[in-house]
Amino acid sequence: MDPRLIALELFLTELDIPVKINSLGDRKRVQKAVYLGQLTGVDLGYRFGWYLMGPYSPALTRDYYALAESLESDESELAGKRLHPSVSQRLRRIRQLLDVPSEIPLLQEDWLELLASYHFLRHVRGLSHDDAALQLNLHKPHLAKYTDAAADSLYEFRLLSGR
Repeated sequence: MDPRLIALELFLTELDIPVKINSLGDRKRVQKAVYLGQLTGVDLGYRFGWYLMGPYSPALTRDYYALAESLESDESELAGKRLHPSVSQRLRRIRQLLDVPSEIPLLQEDWLELLASYHFLRHVRGLSHDDAALQLNLHKPHLAKYTDAAADSLYEFRLLSGR
Protein backbone atom coordinates (compact mmCIF):
# COMPACT_ATOMS: atom_id res chain seq x y z
CA MET A 1 0.00 0.00 0.00
CA ASP A 2 1.17 3.51 -0.81
CA PRO A 3 2.69 5.27 2.25
CA ARG A 4 0.24 8.19 1.79
CA LEU A 5 -2.66 5.79 2.24
CA ILE A 6 -1.10 4.19 5.30
CA ALA A 7 -0.61 7.66 6.81
CA LEU A 8 -4.24 8.55 6.02
CA GLU A 9 -5.54 5.37 7.62
CA LEU A 10 -3.43 5.90 10.76
CA PHE A 11 -4.50 9.57 10.92
CA LEU A 12 -8.21 8.72 10.72
CA THR A 13 -7.85 5.87 13.19
CA GLU A 14 -6.15 8.19 15.69
CA LEU A 15 -9.06 10.63 15.34
CA ASP A 16 -11.51 7.76 15.85
CA ILE A 17 -13.04 8.40 12.42
CA PRO A 18 -14.18 5.31 10.50
CA VAL A 19 -12.32 4.76 7.24
CA LYS A 20 -15.51 3.65 5.44
CA ILE A 21 -16.79 5.86 2.61
CA ASN A 22 -20.04 4.11 1.68
CA SER A 23 -22.28 7.17 1.94
CA LEU A 24 -22.08 10.89 1.32
CA GLY A 25 -22.11 11.36 5.10
CA ASP A 26 -19.10 9.04 5.45
CA ARG A 27 -17.16 10.94 2.81
CA LYS A 28 -18.07 14.30 4.32
CA ARG A 29 -16.96 13.05 7.75
CA VAL A 30 -13.55 12.02 6.37
CA GLN A 31 -13.06 15.30 4.46
CA LYS A 32 -13.89 17.50 7.44
CA ALA A 33 -11.99 15.37 9.99
CA VAL A 34 -8.83 15.55 7.88
CA TYR A 35 -9.27 19.31 7.43
CA LEU A 36 -9.62 19.77 11.20
CA GLY A 37 -6.89 17.26 12.03
CA GLN A 38 -4.40 19.09 9.84
CA LEU A 39 -5.07 22.24 11.89
CA THR A 40 -3.19 20.59 14.75
CA GLY A 41 0.01 20.90 12.72
CA VAL A 42 -0.10 17.34 11.38
CA ASP A 43 0.09 18.14 7.67
CA LEU A 44 -0.75 15.24 5.37
CA GLY A 45 -0.34 17.56 2.40
CA TYR A 46 -4.02 17.95 1.52
CA ARG A 47 -5.08 21.41 0.40
CA PHE A 48 -8.68 22.50 0.65
CA GLY A 49 -10.83 24.83 -1.38
CA TRP A 50 -14.45 25.83 -0.80
CA TYR A 51 -17.17 23.55 -2.08
CA LEU A 52 -20.90 23.13 -1.51
CA MET A 53 -20.38 21.34 1.82
CA GLY A 54 -17.46 23.47 2.97
CA PRO A 55 -13.73 22.73 2.77
CA TYR A 56 -13.00 20.04 0.20
CA SER A 57 -9.81 18.42 -1.13
CA PRO A 58 -9.91 16.58 -4.48
CA ALA A 59 -6.57 14.90 -3.64
CA LEU A 60 -8.05 13.56 -0.40
CA THR A 61 -11.02 12.22 -2.36
CA ARG A 62 -8.68 10.28 -4.66
CA ASP A 63 -6.75 8.94 -1.70
CA TYR A 64 -9.73 7.79 0.35
CA TYR A 65 -11.15 5.95 -2.65
CA ALA A 66 -7.75 4.31 -3.20
CA LEU A 67 -7.59 3.46 0.51
CA ALA A 68 -11.07 1.93 0.43
CA GLU A 69 -10.09 -0.16 -2.58
CA SER A 70 -6.93 -1.37 -0.82
CA LEU A 71 -8.89 -2.27 2.30
CA GLU A 72 -11.46 -4.20 0.24
CA SER A 73 -8.55 -6.18 -1.21
CA ASP A 74 -7.28 -6.90 2.32
CA GLU A 75 -4.18 -4.86 1.60
CA SER A 76 -4.05 -3.00 4.90
CA GLU A 77 -0.44 -2.84 5.96
CA LEU A 78 -0.85 -1.25 9.37
CA ALA A 79 0.64 -4.18 11.27
CA GLY A 80 3.41 -2.71 13.37
CA LYS A 81 2.94 0.79 11.95
CA ARG A 82 2.13 3.67 14.25
CA LEU A 83 2.13 7.41 14.13
CA HIS A 84 4.99 9.16 15.89
CA PRO A 85 3.93 9.74 19.54
CA SER A 86 3.97 13.53 19.10
CA VAL A 87 1.65 13.23 16.08
CA SER A 88 -0.71 10.93 17.97
CA GLN A 89 -0.76 13.39 20.86
CA ARG A 90 -1.67 16.32 18.59
CA LEU A 91 -4.54 14.39 17.00
CA ARG A 92 -5.84 12.98 20.29
CA ARG A 93 -5.98 16.54 21.63
CA ILE A 94 -8.90 17.34 19.29
CA ARG A 95 -10.71 14.00 19.37
CA GLN A 96 -13.41 15.39 21.67
CA LEU A 97 -13.95 18.33 19.33
CA LEU A 98 -15.09 15.88 16.67
CA ASP A 99 -17.84 14.53 18.93
CA VAL A 100 -21.15 16.37 18.67
CA PRO A 101 -21.97 18.13 21.95
CA SER A 102 -24.93 16.43 23.65
CA GLU A 103 -27.09 19.56 23.44
CA ILE A 104 -26.70 19.88 19.66
CA PRO A 105 -29.00 17.64 17.58
CA LEU A 106 -26.71 17.13 14.59
CA LEU A 107 -25.12 14.09 13.02
CA GLN A 108 -21.35 13.95 13.40
CA GLU A 109 -20.74 14.67 9.72
CA ASP A 110 -22.91 17.80 9.95
CA TRP A 111 -21.14 19.00 13.11
CA LEU A 112 -17.79 18.52 11.36
CA GLU A 113 -19.08 20.37 8.30
CA LEU A 114 -20.05 23.29 10.54
CA LEU A 115 -16.72 23.33 12.39
CA ALA A 116 -14.64 23.10 9.22
CA SER A 117 -16.78 25.61 7.32
CA TYR A 118 -16.69 28.18 10.12
CA HIS A 119 -12.93 27.77 10.48
CA PHE A 120 -12.39 28.11 6.71
CA LEU A 121 -14.53 31.24 6.51
CA ARG A 122 -12.75 32.85 9.47
CA HIS A 123 -9.17 31.74 8.89
CA VAL A 124 -8.86 31.27 5.12
CA ARG A 125 -11.37 33.81 3.87
CA GLY A 126 -10.63 36.23 6.72
CA LEU A 127 -14.26 36.93 7.59
CA SER A 128 -15.36 38.32 10.93
CA HIS A 129 -17.51 36.14 13.17
CA ASP A 130 -20.64 38.03 12.10
CA ASP A 131 -19.82 37.75 8.39
CA ALA A 132 -18.99 34.04 8.72
CA ALA A 133 -22.27 33.49 10.57
CA LEU A 134 -24.11 35.37 7.81
CA GLN A 135 -22.49 33.19 5.12
CA LEU A 136 -23.42 30.05 7.04
CA ASN A 137 -26.97 31.31 7.43
CA LEU A 138 -27.21 31.93 3.68
CA HIS A 139 -25.57 28.72 2.49
CA LYS A 140 -26.07 26.26 5.35
CA PRO A 141 -29.25 27.33 7.16
CA HIS A 142 -29.67 23.86 8.68
CA LEU A 143 -26.36 24.35 10.54
CA ALA A 144 -26.28 28.11 11.10
CA LYS A 145 -28.09 28.21 14.44
CA TYR A 146 -25.19 26.25 15.97
CA THR A 147 -22.50 28.65 14.70
CA ASP A 148 -21.76 30.12 18.14
CA ALA A 149 -21.30 26.64 19.62
CA ALA A 150 -18.93 25.71 16.79
CA ALA A 151 -16.96 28.93 17.24
CA ASP A 152 -16.71 28.35 21.00
CA SER A 153 -15.47 24.80 20.40
CA LEU A 154 -12.83 25.87 17.89
CA TYR A 155 -11.52 28.50 20.33
CA GLU A 156 -11.64 26.05 23.24
CA PHE A 157 -9.52 23.54 21.30
CA ARG A 158 -7.23 26.36 20.11
CA LEU A 159 -7.90 25.86 16.43
CA LEU A 160 -8.84 29.54 16.20
CA SER A 161 -7.36 32.41 18.15
CA GLY A 162 -7.94 36.10 18.69
CA ARG A 163 -11.66 36.47 19.10
